[in-house]
Amino acid sequence: MQISELAKRVGVTAHAVRHYESLGLLVARRRPSGYREFDEGAVRELRFITMSRQCGFSLKQIAAVLPDYRSGVLTAVDMIGMLQARIAEVDAEIDKRQVLRAHLVAHIGWFEAREQRRADKAAQGGRGFPRAPREASLAAKGRAAGPDDKKVSTRSRRQGP
Repeated sequence: MQISELAKRVGVTAHAVRHYESLGLLVARRRPSGYREFDEGAVRELRFITMSRQCGFSLKQIAAVLPDYRSGVLTAVDMIGMLQARIAEVDAEIDKRQVLRAHLVAHIGWFEAREQRRADKAAQGGRGFPRAPREASLAAKGRAAGPDDKKVSTRSRRQGP
């Protein structure tokens, strides 16, 4: 059968069939006219390749087991084991993605809280950043810091008079 018929029977594009053939996953005879000729075994092999791709196996992984599949050495038990291993890989990836998602949600919360604090401070004092504690205390008393309001340095307090 020609490439278009093979592609149609399996439900893939002719481009995909050509790609798999170029990688050595599918084997075609060439007619004298140059057209590719696939036998019935190619339908079975292409279905195996397609199913394997749907399960997330790489083309390299498929290429490694395809000879055993062709020869009938690859059993259903082998396939079940491969699929169970793939499930474990997917579960591990899901766990990683859930951790990543939790980090993203936490960062969004942090930025939202930061923006809310800025908005609250701007609404209270007209400034987008916090007041110094002494300045805030004087503002609460209704006075501004002046030259007579000298702050005692922490060094002079520690050293004593």
